Amino acid sequence: MDYSSKNIPLPSCREYTKRLLEKVESVIKRMRWKAFFFLNSDTDTDDTSSGDEPNSDDFYGFKSRRAPPQIEEVIGFERDMLDIVENIKFRKVNDDFQTTLTEDVKKINSSKRIFAPADKTRNFYEMDKPKYEKLLSENITQKYKTTDSNTVEDIEKECANISEKLHISDRIPNTAVRPAFVTVKDHKENFPNSVKCRLTTPRKPQ
Repeated sequence: MDYSSKNIPLPSCREYTKRLLEKVESVIKRMRWKAFFFLNSDTDTDDTSSGDEPNSDDFYGFKSRRAPPQIEEVIGFERDMLDIVENIKFRKVNDDFQTTLTEDVKKINSSKRIFAPADKTRNFYEMDKPKYEKLLSENITQKYKTTDSNTVEDIEKECANISEKLHISDRIPNTAVRPAFVTVKDHKENFPNSVKCRLTTPRKPQ
């Protein structure tokens, strides 16, 4: 590619509307909480401060996952924001660069080869699937050993017990299992004759 990998192709109308609606709902949720605490500043709105449960300062940075109550004072504003999303209109754009981006994305998605990112540069390296899997397996076996699913379940149960004791189990999201991947260290000496990689094992809440 003769352009930066940070360039973003235009999304479809469906995808754009979906992401816009998600952002609008996020703004409305935050506004509801702000309005709720502002209007009830003279009363105790923290229902988790009674008994043996910790107060609002002991949640270790985990935000509440509860839906905020609807605030009558901002209903009109919320309705107007959602109307904007519902009535948004799109127009076709003829741009050679965007066309190139869209075509390249289609080629990448339809390719049976692997596009491995570089470790400290913006380069990508196209390779066969067996070669990539070999690099991935070599890097995994260097740092990890094989275990069974019972070990994973035991760890998750221990984490659940700890969160229950700290009264934050309702604030911690589930963690999605994601496959490990490697990035190519193309800045190392003797590259590409000797390919070194960095192993990444992501664990992302869902």
